[in-house]
Amino acid sequence: MSTTQSTRKNRGTVSSRLGVAVIITVTVWIYLEFVAILLGHSPRAGPVLLGEFPVVRDVSAQLLRGFLAVGLTLLAVRIFDISSPLEWMGVRRPKNWEWAYILLGVVVSFIWLLGSLVLIQNVLGLERTMLLTLPERVRIVRVVTLLVLVGPAEEVIFHGIIQRSLEDVIGLWPAIAAGGILFGMSHADPAALALGDLLFYMAQGGFGMIAGWIYAKTDNIVVPALVHGIFVSLTTALPLLAG
Repeated sequence: MSTTQSTRKNRGTVSSRLGVAVIITVTVWIYLEFVAILLGHSPRAGPVLLGEFPVVRDVSAQLLRGFLAVGLTLLAVRIFDISSPLEWMGVRRPKNWEWAYILLGVVVSFIWLLGSLVLIQNVLGLERTMLLTLPERVRIVRVVTLLVLVGPAEEVIFHGIIQRSLEDVIGLWPAIAAGGILFGMSHADPAALALGDLLFYMAQGGFGMIAGWIYAKTDNIVVPALVHGIFVSLTTALPLLAG
């Protein structure tokens, strides 16, 4: 194969991998929007199903997020012709120093997002759009579902699949950046697009990069999944402790 042909092939591989990453992100966004409206979980639409059962509605939404992660993993296995997906993503029980990365990730995430909120709201004086107030019983259940469903599901999608599939074609740090940016974009809400909201989505992208870096350091998707799950569970539980 000539140098020109090799260059074209590499560019085609990069374009196809980036295209798949963007398609996955758009799919996640559309899927979660659809689920939110279907279950009556969206502030922009009246309840279609389960509108009168907030706890069941919330648990169902998180379970469907987990099913999405499984489905996208199976799809990625076929697209990228992966013979051993668990080994490819690095699925194993954390051991020894990996536990230190879990603690480090949670602490750094708190510092990053708390600092981002202080900058956005207190320094810049920008407001965020608050679309949904969680009832106490929903918040209690969500502490568990965020840990065991949402954290692992989002890490599998944005780092186990997207970051890992991009590493060997664009390099590690660009893959970490891409995974983080797409993670932040997936949380964008059409009803919350004020400047404060947009900056917070960027901050969430930074959180995605922190998790991506930890994944790269440990080569174990369980580690960032625990960081993600523990972090969002703790932040959800804080109002309960304060009350």
